[in-house]
Amino acid sequence: MPDDSSDLLADLVKTIGLSASRVGIIRIAYRDGQVTADQLMDQLGIARSTLTFHIKPLVDAGILIPEMDPTRAGKASGFNRLIWWVDRDAVDQRLHCITALITGN
Repeated sequence: MPDDSSDLLADLVKTIGLSASRVGIIRIAYRDGQVTADQLMDQLGIARSTLTFHIKPLVDAGILIPEMDPTRAGKASGFNRLIWWVDRDAVDQRLHCITALITGN
């Protein structure tokens, strides 16, 4: 997206009551293919506790898929051993539903 559309996205997220943190997590994971907790915290400027709060519902909804990071196995525990990637089909389905609700189609 062009830079000026960032303001439009932020306005849309705020207006319809989406979590800016969750949108950011999805956006970064979608863009990068897979992400770690450290990458998300750095790029979003959020604390681990905030990330933990937002990751769980995204995983429960099937939007984010957690996997063990093979490069970190045995070196760390918890979030430090995970990578997440976006199930693009799950995102597309939800976007389709939102569009249908808004347009009535």
